[in-house]
Amino acid sequence: MKPTIKTALILLTLSFFLSACVSKGKYENIETRLADAEKENSTASSALQALEKEKEDCLKLKAMLLGANKTFEKENEQLEETIQNQQYELDKRDSIIKIQENVIDEIEKTRKDIEARLKDQIASMDVKIETLEGKLKVTFVDKLLFNSGSADIKQKGRAVLKEIGISLLANDSHNINVEGHTDNVAIGASLQKRFPTNWELSTARATAVVRYLIEDAGLTPERLSASGYSYFHPVAPNDTAEGKMQNRRIEIILEPK
Repeated sequence: MKPTIKTALILLTLSFFLSACVSKGKYENIETRLADAEKENSTASSALQALEKEKEDCLKLKAMLLGANKTFEKENEQLEETIQNQQYELDKRDSIIKIQENVIDEIEKTRKDIEARLKDQIASMDVKIETLEGKLKVTFVDKLLFNSGSADIKQKGRAVLKEIGISLLANDSHNINVEGHTDNVAIGASLQKRFPTNWELSTARATAVVRYLIEDAGLTPERLSASGYSYFHPVAPNDTAEGKMQNRRIEIILEPK
């Protein structure tokens, strides 16, 4: 009986020991697998963090690119506006150049016509024609149009003005300013009631020419103006007879409207 119980106890102890050995092995295996899982989890967490950071960097890059795109679009709009403005200015400049070319052509045409009509007066130096900065200036010595100290146009002067009036009537693209000029000799006592100074005489002569061009040559009043400058715009010194003769003059100046 005793040997049997002893044997059973030994067998039970051995069975328990073997059972304990198997459980420990499984536990160690589980611990190893758990460690591996934790390691994988750590690796996965690191990878996830890297992906999150990469995602954040991508979002920042996207925002930066969107901002850059908006800036580019704004700059592009400004550039297009600048190009449009420049094109407008170029078109405007081309238009002005064409107008100026037409004006020059008209001036040249009028100049040639006046030269043909007044060739005798030009040859005798009673009339002078100049083109200055897009303007045409026709200068008459006073003796061709007026007697000394008078603002009444002579018959010969009327004939000359009639010819130039025909040229001016044919070209209505220019305004016309008539200027009166004198030398520095004071108005004589007999004329001072009518012309107290050379101002009155120069202005009266310019006005007489304007009236003739309107009333006899048929020019429209809106195109014409009259100015008197006395002796303050000389073209030659007033200390010689020849200089005084050059300063006593009527100038008809054509300029674009």
